[in-house]
Amino acid sequence: MSNVTTGTDWTSVNWQKVNKTVTNLRQRIYRAAKQSDLKRVRSLQRLMLRSYSNRLLAVRRVTQLNAGKNTPGVDKLTIKTSEARGKLTDDLRKYEIWKAQPVLRVYIPKANGKKRPLGIPVMTDRAIQSMVKNALEPFGNPSLRDQVTVSDQGEAAMTRLRQYSILQKVIPEAKENMS
Repeated sequence: MSNVTTGTDWTSVNWQKVNKTVTNLRQRIYRAAKQSDLKRVRSLQRLMLRSYSNRLLAVRRVTQLNAGKNTPGVDKLTIKTSEARGKLTDDLRKYEIWKAQPVLRVYIPKANGKKRPLGIPVMTDRAIQSMVKNALEPFGNPSLRDQVTVSDQGEAAMTRLRQYSILQKVIPEAKENMS
């Protein structure tokens, strides 16, 4: 028997294919949510959480793309080498999502001179959060998202709130008409 390691070779990852796979899964989740097929949504979300491409993209996001990539958590660990990124990707396969590690509590100054607490999670928890975000974000609320074309997130949130309040008024009226 030869000593062959089956770890992730970070330098040979086809990022175009990884992005395409994750985007395709996100679109499938969105379409299923739009059709109100919750069984398929849950199935696709489960598939996304187990997806190797999603793990790769999550590790890439937290170790290379994010502004906080050099900020260590409680474990004082930052991931800077390709080998370490590959190992983290492989380790995430066995990681239990519901068992988060403690966060590093740092106090940052506010404009009024006081300080507010900021929790900095460890790298593995950041990667898990990114994976879960990819699975949950497309589900959102497709019926409201189609109508929002504002680029400013603040205005988009206000638009959603207005639409939600309109729905709150319309739904009881529809229930009355049905009975």
